[in-house]
Amino acid sequence: MLALRRSRRRYHRHPGVTTLIDVAGRLNQLQAHHPALCLYALVDGAQYETHRQARLIQNTTCYPLFTGTPDAALAHAGPWLVDVARSAPSFIEDLAALEQEAPSVTWLFAVQDLGGLAQLLQLHLETRLPDGRAALLRFWDPRVLVKLAQIFEPAQREAMFGHIHEWHLLLDGKRAIIGRRNADV
Repeated sequence: MLALRRSRRRYHRHPGVTTLIDVAGRLNQLQAHHPALCLYALVDGAQYETHRQARLIQNTTCYPLFTGTPDAALAHAGPWLVDVARSAPSFIEDLAALEQEAPSVTWLFAVQDLGGLAQLLQLHLETRLPDGRAALLRFWDPRVLVKLAQIFEPAQREAMFGHIHEWHLLLDGKRAIIGRRNADV
């Protein structure tokens, strides 16, 4: 029971700040009924490095999803999960600005802690092609994520998105939300 919704809002002035206000406002609204929800950012490490001329650094609030996988050597360029509440506000504002510049950041509402959500997301890094070969599933790219939500069968959608309350991203400059139909307040 997942739905993809699009907001009509386009961002013209101070889009990074608008993103944070929109996402934080939605989180506050949902927390009235689901107080355990936390906000996370999922960041494309390669896009971050390209646009910020710096690499993300693993710490207690920022975890590379390639850690412990066969792609661990590429962790700097892979997906990174960021605990928004425990991160520096200036870093989160920079991620919101980066989201406007490149398809690089999505926002997740989930009840799991950083480590638990990272483990759940790591389960989806690899997929099997029809011929049996393994392939990397780039769900941290907003363009890929929205396509997955559209083409997955119900069981696949539940497996991929069932542990996420809502997943926010930009699609053609507009806010889109992948979430449970019953997530509305």
